[in-house]
Amino acid sequence: MTTSSKVLAYVAALVVVLGVAIGIGRAVGPVETDDDHGTDHGSTHDDDRVSLDPADDAADDEGHGHGEGASDGHEHGDDASYELALDQDVVEGGQPLVTFRILDAAGAPVTSYDVQHEKELHLIAVSRDLAQFRHVHPELDPASGTWTIPIDLSGGPWRLYADFAPAGGEPTVAEAELLVSGDFAPEPLGPDQLTSNVDGYEVHLERDEESSTVTLHVTRDGEDVTDLEPYLGAYGHLVAIRAEDLDYLHVHPEDGPAGPEVAFHAEFVDAGRYRLFLDFQHGGEVHTADFTITVGESDDDGADSGTDGGMDEGMEHEDGGHDH
Repeated sequence: MTTSSKVLAYVAALVVVLGVAIGIGRAVGPVETDDDHGTDHGSTHDDDRVSLDPADDAADDEGHGHGEGASDGHEHGDDASYELALDQDVVEGGQPLVTFRILDAAGAPVTSYDVQHEKELHLIAVSRDLAQFRHVHPELDPASGTWTIPIDLSGGPWRLYADFAPAGGEPTVAEAELLVSGDFAPEPLGPDQLTSNVDGYEVHLERDEESSTVTLHVTRDGEDVTDLEPYLGAYGHLVAIRAEDLDYLHVHPEDGPAGPEVAFHAEFVDAGRYRLFLDFQHGGEVHTADFTITVGESDDDGADSGTDGGMDEGMEHEDGGHDH
């Protein structure tokens, strides 16, 4: 065989091998890696990336029942036909401007809402360890359907809940994850905490499992508070979040006097640890009390939660920790 014939035979063999390799690659498809999470939080913020426990990611993947853990008479579960679409899901710590739209099943922004408790949309933000809570009311650009608000957020992962009712539709909740750059040291959830001290007020929680009633008793300087003021059309607003999977429940009080007791109907369906946040208004200011309870049998001993976070027993809610 001549030299030229040998070269042509070699090239032909390479073409055959390459064709086989391409065919195998198409049959197998792309190889997924552990970094494929749908959203890359580290592309522009590598220096500020928060290291999350893998167990947290697993809990997040499984924790989108959105309301399965409790009920207040109408389903607050995440409606798959609506999406909370953040303009940015990674922001700088401090008071970042949070901008988002609510998208319907067709991907179109919702621009018209029914008013619920004096607002078209309530935005709840909680840190992943449930140690921090914000209840804010963004402003809507009705032309684009864009909601905007600056929120005081420290570093770490946050879960956002948009509580709303599209015009002519049923109340629902859409959720999203937000990563805030900066240091994050998750706090343990701690043991059950049924008494909260905030801004000079003492609020005690009692739960009647038979009637599915949660009652909050408000005192100040040892005296009952009997002149609570309406806040967003009610004497109190209660949010409950299941620590294991961050399921969300927003309930409102039953009819009753302006204190010292405010009662809520809240039927907790799933066992677990829950953080509860109560907004109430007195003296022209809104205050937030927080609690930790265990419903049924929990997998832990009351010292930790599945989210590696919470609040130590007896810790008072920090001033300025809640936005209105």
